[in-house]
Amino acid sequence: MKGSFGMNLKKKFAAGFIFILTLAGIIISLSSYASKSGKSHQAAEEIVDGEESRSRTQDEQEEELESLLPEDTDASSAKGSDSCFTYEELPDGTLRITGYDEEKNTQNPYQVTIPSTIDGKQVSTLGKECLGEPYAGNLLELTISDGITTIEENIIENVSDIGLIKLPDSVISIDEKAFWRNDSLWPVVIACKDTSYAYQYAKENGYAYQVEEPVLSENAFLKEYRNRATMEIPYFAHIRTEGERYDYLTIEYRDNEIDKRLEGELIYHEPNEFLVLILDKKDGDILQCIDSSCMDTEKTTFCWLDGVWCQNFLSLADWNFDGEEDLCCNQGIFGTGAASFSSLFVYDADSGLYENVPEFLGIDSPSLRQDKECIYGFSRDGAATHYVDRYEYVDDQLTNVARLGQIVKEGSEVEIVDERLIDGKWQVYHQETFYPRDSSAEEPWQDAYEQSEILYVNDGYWDL
Repeated sequence: MKGSFGMNLKKKFAAGFIFILTLAGIIISLSSYASKSGKSHQAAEEIVDGEESRSRTQDEQEEELESLLPEDTDASSAKGSDSCFTYEELPDGTLRITGYDEEKNTQNPYQVTIPSTIDGKQVSTLGKECLGEPYAGNLLELTISDGITTIEENIIENVSDIGLIKLPDSVISIDEKAFWRNDSLWPVVIACKDTSYAYQYAKENGYAYQVEEPVLSENAFLKEYRNRATMEIPYFAHIRTEGERYDYLTIEYRDNEIDKRLEGELIYHEPNEFLVLILDKKDGDILQCIDSSCMDTEKTTFCWLDGVWCQNFLSLADWNFDGEEDLCCNQGIFGTGAASFSSLFVYDADSGLYENVPEFLGIDSPSLRQDKECIYGFSRDGAATHYVDRYEYVDDQLTNVARLGQIVKEGSEVEIVDERLIDGKWQVYHQETFYPRDSSAEEPWQDAYEQSEILYVNDGYWDL
């Protein structure tokens, strides 16, 4: 990532006025006002000397002159016709951002900066749903300038792809739902100092965060890691997960390729890449680094993970039932959303490290059942055929020991096939077809399906 995420919101006017002004008094008045405006209009216009590379229509020039007039000027006209932001004045004299118009952003719609002052007045607040109306489809990185103190709820509700929000030390109030979209937490990264209010907010609310220069001892690992980095793409963000034995840092890398976007190149998918650092809880030493190099690259990679972020990548649980926490890494959701896969790394007491379990990657939508010491996998072969697979550890090897097939036939009957691994061989343990009791029902197959549930609900082996 580049060191600066900001953008220059100042708009450059034409080198000189094309109109011939006949009254010397008007010329002097406009020149004096333009000089003052150039110092305070960070979100509006700036008059500069020299030739303008972009031609302007006569209507635009007239609007430009009108925007400079000091008399009869309201809040909206003072911003100028090219301003990206709308705002309102609060009782204390500071400004509250109320809207952002991406179509008026001719500089950089991917990296946007909220200015600290507009028309010489301090911006203090980002208002509810202030970014993107009806939506900002290009905004990827948002920088909030120093001096802004308050962020209200759902400011990114209408921003579709934002990934990074840079917060200054001045921010001291952030709504619990400030960075939510569609009534749920949106996986943005909060970039800030680790001594700031924003850092504590990120930790308490489960956001990944980017720390440029770590101060707190808990982030000392970043300096060490940068000296040992094995990937060429730069560090982007991390999130810490506290475990019983170790602490775990999920490191996310992201290349938004903003330079290519600004040059007009179409970027259809943003690659992301992860790795997990296992840290000693006491002194923070890096004990192990888990990334795609320790797995079969023919089967999996940590790149191009669909719907995976720092927040949902890593989970801790005892997947092999030995009393130790294991690491489960989410590999994403595939197809129409019916399939999801994960990588499993189980703790090895002899080495004190984690070892990959290749067989786990073949389990569709794995679900841990501690009470039965098994793992269920859920898959389907079309809308009418569903399967549940049962996995157990046999002689320390993850083994598929049973499969329950649920098949809806054309006549609305439901066939159940229960196959199990018995004495090393697959056998049909039970097979039965259930028929709807009322064939005239709107969906008669559901009645047959409910009857078939008796087979595995009461049995206990398939207690789903």
